[in-house]
Amino acid sequence: MPEENVTTETAPANLPVEVGSLTEEEMTTISQLRQNANQLLNQLGQLELRKTRIAFQIERNEAQAQQVVASARERLGISEDAPWQIQEDGTVVAILKDSSEEGDD
Repeated sequence: MPEENVTTETAPANLPVEVGSLTEEEMTTISQLRQNANQLLNQLGQLELRKTRIAFQIERNEAQAQQVVASARERLGISEDAPWQIQEDGTVVAILKDSSEEGDD
């Protein structure tokens, strides 16, 4: 039996084939959803910027609080290595080394 060259008009495997199209309603919905997603991403970016600014404000606030505390410690004559605490009513308590106790051993 002789072999014959047979050509078939079929689409090669794994190539896209047009099967239809979206309705106008589907196209409109997809467009609106994309626009909504872009607006949400824009808002998210603005929130990230705002978050960063708030974080800097918190850091600045903490630095100012530390300056006030250091100034109060210095004004009250508490050494840097002495344990101390500020009570809620503003009273400061500290464990101070008494110079007379150091020689009593």
